Amino acid sequence: MRIAHLGPRGTYTEVAALAWRPDAELLPVPSVQAAIDAVIAGEADAAVCAMENSIEGTASIETLDLLAREDFPLLVCGEVVVAIQHMLVGAPGTDPATATEVHSHPSALLQCRQSVARLAPSAKPVAALSTSGAIEAAMHAPGTLAIGNERSAELYGATIFARDIGDERGNQTRFVALSREATTPTGDDKTSLAFTTQHDRPGSLVEVLGLFAGRGLNLSRIESRPTRRQLGTYVFFVDVHGHRDDPLLAEAIAEAGTIAHWLRVLGSYPRWAVEG
Repeated sequence: MRIAHLGPRGTYTEVAALAWRPDAELLPVPSVQAAIDAVIAGEADAAVCAMENSIEGTASIETLDLLAREDFPLLVCGEVVVAIQHMLVGAPGTDPATATEVHSHPSALLQCRQSVARLAPSAKPVAALSTSGAIEAAMHAPGTLAIGNERSAELYGATIFARDIGDERGNQTRFVALSREATTPTGDDKTSLAFTTQHDRPGSLVEVLGLFAGRGLNLSRIESRPTRRQLGTYVFFVDVHGHRDDPLLAEAIAEAGTIAHWLRVLGSYPRWAVEG
């Protein structure tokens, strides 16, 4: 299997891709859109993209907005949850106490604010497209640091000055795999849906959600994004336990489709077993 992912090598997305398919051929690309385009063009079989983080919530607004497009040609076919452990790294010999900049992805910078202020008080945060790209940049800029994972530090020959510097414990990010192929039921699945409601009809959101609760179907996530068409209108993203082909879930989806203004099944896929 060929998997496209946000690169360069050593990103958390690459870690997720390897966790999902350890024997896959990996294709690092510069953006989420590029990973998806690679699948659409037939250059990759699947794209692994960040979805949500246990601390910040949405990990990639771009992923959500693409999934909500009515003409989006891919389906969610898998998920993987990765433990996030941020390291403070830099070129050998760098003194964190006098470093002038710390590079990383915006999410990593936010998740390590207190630790960076303590470990590198003079360092100005500098946003990068990926944690690996940040390490690569810091290695070529004397007196600067980066935040990234252990794998990327090893790949770029960086020194790790402090380990697991996230301000909160238990940091995890959920990634989804997108492909053209639908999956068959495994007995322990999850289905992702996107829908809009009749926004001027009182109780329409509760009515849709009640169709799942009334059948004893567990909703494990609900999130909203603006439709981009009218102020105060939203696309709702829902994860529900079960496969779209399971009779009870199929019945709930069919009925929800008659109530919602618009509904799309984003995909059914095996649930990832989260440790702890």
